[in-house]
Amino acid sequence: MQRKSLALLLLIAVVGAVIFFISRPAGHRSGNGNYLPPDTATMNTAKPVVRIYLENSGSMDGFVTLNTQFKNALGHLIAKADGYYDDTKIFFVNDDIYDAPICQDLNNFVLNLNTTSMKVGHTGSSDINHIFKQLLDHTQGDTVSVLVSDCIYDVDNVGNLLSAAASSTTGTFMKAIRKYQNKGKEFGVIFMQMESLFQGYHYEGNMPMMYYGKRPYYIVMMGGKDQLADMVAHMELENTSTGMPGLRNKFLMSSEKTWDLDQQTARVLTSGFTNARRIHPAHDRINIHNIVTDQKQDDLKFAVGIGVEQLFVDRSYLLDTANYEISPEQYRLVTLTDKAKFSESDYFVHPIIMQLAVGNTQGYAPEITIKLKNRIPDWVKQSSYDKHLTGYPAPDQSYALYELVEGIYGAFHNVRGKTGQDIFQLKVTVGRYE
Repeated sequence: MQRKSLALLLLIAVVGAVIFFISRPAGHRSGNGNYLPPDTATMNTAKPVVRIYLENSGSMDGFVTLNTQFKNALGHLIAKADGYYDDTKIFFVNDDIYDAPICQDLNNFVLNLNTTSMKVGHTGSSDINHIFKQLLDHTQGDTVSVLVSDCIYDVDNVGNLLSAAASSTTGTFMKAIRKYQNKGKEFGVIFMQMESLFQGYHYEGNMPMMYYGKRPYYIVMMGGKDQLADMVAHMELENTSTGMPGLRNKFLMSSEKTWDLDQQTARVLTSGFTNARRIHPAHDRINIHNIVTDQKQDDLKFAVGIGVEQLFVDRSYLLDTANYEISPEQYRLVTLTDKAKFSESDYFVHPIIMQLAVGNTQGYAPEITIKLKNRIPDWVKQSSYDKHLTGYPAPDQSYALYELVEGIYGAFHNVRGKTGQDIFQLKVTVGRYE
């Protein structure tokens, strides 16, 4: 009798499980199965071993002639890296990597930094691709290499020279990505645009011009994605007042494949940011059972809250509508904010609200797909010029910056493949419009 009862209970459990999975609404946990962990989960991070490399060619002298933001930011970088992590070291880099005689005491490195103390190695010129190759050859395991440089391609935009330089950058970074992936790890880059007062020679090609004013420089962090994520958290890179003085923009790149969002990382909102009469969510809270529309309105608006703290993406990138693709094309993203507070989005630690709209006469779709595209941010193009000038560049522009970033980005683009170019995708199904 007991055996029959146990068998009956087992049969009921199996049938119940089958019914549950069959009855799930369309779109539930759809996609490639690479689901982003919820933002309530502990983020995968790992403590890095930090190696800081200061490029010391003559074009960098102007940043150290005064007590500048450059020195302030470099001091913050060294102090925090040395405070949070073990065995932090700093080097000069140009044609080779050199020990810095003034770095015996990291706490006093910036105090002793000037145009004379920087004259170590071949400082007459630099090859940024050669510098990247040197640093990436030394980047492995838990090591994060941090380059501080003006990141100038030392080539003219004549024929295919600039394109060839960018292709060389792509090849160098692809080798680094493959090196990590062959050991089951993901590789990442944090490319930060910094700003500082500058007094010294600015070089347009081989033409030096005395310059006084603000100039950009760059901090490029390279290493394992988990180690870089730890640095983002502990070095407060999201906060320019306590993190990195003079920080203007950031671009985070990684070799991770496209993430899918599911009910743990996305929820449809039934109140706020909508002009529908009613929204009835499906039991998973990510899809919609039915929407009762208001035909007196020109369009239908509704919203989804997402919790994506686990993404290796800068917050400013997440909040830029230009980085999203919505399909079908009649649907559009009209509002993107992390300031709104709704009880439905309290499920997430730091929610982002995405408001969508579709014209009432454009046709409703049973499934809407939201993709966060993997693209070079607009600030990179705006901060770049590709032909040497006869005068001074704009204070926020660098020669061939776009081509250099495009070279790094190209390595991740190539490795991710055709099906992994998006950062995340979210599918929302609507059972019925009324």
